[in-house]
Amino acid sequence: MQEAIRAALREAAAAGTGPLGLAFHDFTTGETVLHNGDRPFPMASVYKIFTLCELFRQQKEGLLSLEDRHVLLEREKRPGSGVLELVGEGAVFSLADLAALMIAISDNTSAGILTDLVTRERIRRDILEPLGLRETKIDLEEGILPTYYGVDVDTYRRICDSGGRFFCRDGDYFACRTERNVQTSPRDLLKLLCLLHDGKLIDPATDRAILDVMTRCRSTARIPAHLPAGTKTAHKTGSVDHVANDAGIVFSHRGDYALALFYNGNLASEEEYNGTSWSDAGDRILARLSGRIWDAYANRG
Repeated sequence: MQEAIRAALREAAAAGTGPLGLAFHDFTTGETVLHNGDRPFPMASVYKIFTLCELFRQQKEGLLSLEDRHVLLEREKRPGSGVLELVGEGAVFSLADLAALMIAISDNTSAGILTDLVTRERIRRDILEPLGLRETKIDLEEGILPTYYGVDVDTYRRICDSGGRFFCRDGDYFACRTERNVQTSPRDLLKLLCLLHDGKLIDPATDRAILDVMTRCRSTARIPAHLPAGTKTAHKTGSVDHVANDAGIVFSHRGDYALALFYNGNLASEEEYNGTSWSDAGDRILARLSGRIWDAYANRG
């Protein structure tokens, strides 16, 4: 199994010029495979897994309820993926609604509301520090995209609305060279996923509920892309300027495995960066790699 994954990794690494990260764990045999396991990668929307976990933890502690209502304010709207940026001020959503939107369609406004609610400090105190996730940071309070490009939110919206594009190859945030960031490593993320699968992050019932929300992710371009139709996955993607990530649990007839995939095309060669758009290269590389891992897992002896 490990050799098959290593072969798939070599093929994936040859398909692009950006750094590739992988963490795989077989829950049946206990085998683990890491590639660039301790290298930090920009998480993009994968960070929303951590917000989701802290939200459920605080419900377990009685600090909030998923049935609590939140009134949308204009100042809470975040640019980028999702739909709430287009919804009128005053609309009312349950926290469960916001969590579903955050994971299913990666709604940035929902994510901002929920992350502000549970607080980044609590995510650090309750998850990152106890688990020893040394390469993981979730400490940018502004919108991630404007911050990464070095502009304010209004400027970012104005340029996007006019059809403009941002170019920031090898930027400090993308390269994880900044003190504050939204980043993780394959090893860190794998640890969280394994605890969730085994019911050891919060408690078995709560962890199952978290994974159930993650099964609603509608992005299928990476881990699920080449899996057989109907294969159950609980995952979350993340994308930002040639960066493509996906992480979660794949449930199969042969057992389950955790998989975290990263491709930082922002650090790719100028030729690749200029010749591709958004996450196209990463989508292809990670989808093919996930499919190869599935084939090796499903057909192992």
